[in-house]
Amino acid sequence: MAKDFLTVEELNFYINNLFLEEELLHNVPVLGEVSGCSVVGGHCYFTLKDDKAQVKICFFNCRGAYIPKNGEQVLVRGRVDYFIKGGTLSVNAYQIIPYGKGELHARLEELKKRLEEEGLFREEYKKTIPLRPSRVAIITSVKGAAFQDFFTTVRKKNKIIDLTVIDVRVQGESCVDDVVTALVNADDYGFDVIVLARGGGSFEDLYSFNDERIARTIFKMKTPLVSAIGHETDYTLCDFVADRRAITPTAAAEIMGFDTELVKNGIYELIENIADKVTEKYEDALESVQDAGEELKNRASLLYNKQYWAVLNLISLIRTNARHSTERKEQKLKAYFDKLESLSPLKQLDKGYFKLIKDNWAVNSIGELETGDTVDILGIDGKATATITAKEMKK
Repeated sequence: MAKDFLTVEELNFYINNLFLEEELLHNVPVLGEVSGCSVVGGHCYFTLKDDKAQVKICFFNCRGAYIPKNGEQVLVRGRVDYFIKGGTLSVNAYQIIPYGKGELHARLEELKKRLEEEGLFREEYKKTIPLRPSRVAIITSVKGAAFQDFFTTVRKKNKIIDLTVIDVRVQGESCVDDVVTALVNADDYGFDVIVLARGGGSFEDLYSFNDERIARTIFKMKTPLVSAIGHETDYTLCDFVADRRAITPTAAAEIMGFDTELVKNGIYELIENIADKVTEKYEDALESVQDAGEELKNRASLLYNKQYWAVLNLISLIRTNARHSTERKEQKLKAYFDKLESLSPLKQLDKGYFKLIKDNWAVNSIGELETGDTVDILGIDGKATATITAKEMKK
């Protein structure tokens, strides 16, 4: 019974024969841009691309031959080969000739230069990444390894950060629209920091992150952004315009996921330092107060002694002045008494004078007397009574 189908091997064998029979494909020159170039075991492998298609290149035993660089445009001469077992098409190269700089790289360099001249890469516009963010958004594909690496790394050290993943396509035609929309929405949501992440890949795989719209969206954002695209050697425009670049998504997680144990230990240490400082300040203050009290006591004692002696001196001075004043007053009073005594009628009487009393009034002149008046005569040693028999007035 005849078969009405082909096995996979038979189909691939048939396709391979078609390529073998086409002589044009035995020595074909192909022009394109190099991507993902690597040398393994003395053989060179890379993808040759243009804007619309790509093909695998294998250059066996390439030692001593020209090895192209990623992004470089080269002319490859070789034979088209169809691998039956794997069902893949490639070109087995025997010659690689540099042909000029790749078109994608040239366009990227032109765009990078223009954005740099506009100031999108300047440090003065970059925002500070929070040291200990509490709300973090990561924009990436939930199916990719980047998110898993990021999430696992953060949670190893930190269980309290609020992580939000925003799922986007990180490759292909819809990548740019997805990323721009996610950036705008996340920026309005109030996160502490946003991480834009993607795992490694070829230059073409990462090329969407060189899009001008993404770069300008990042520049306009008010939320700090970390770019974690590809591996350490991969650079995109996002890395230049972002507030900080992480060499991998895992490195971005190391930045975001601060170690809570270290923070806790730091807080304990800070509290201990504060307690030590407070105790030290208290002891210094207490010592200062005690010293001030002792000094005040000494000064008070000195002032007391000084004032005590001043009071004693003042009392002594007052006493001296009072004694002198009393003595002066006594002398003055004695002078008054002496003078008064000298003016005393008794003193006059003692000198031989007599005092006449008429009708209990002292007689001061002869004119007060009349013939026949009776008067008392007072002397120092007694009294006598007499009658006026005659009087004679001075002319």
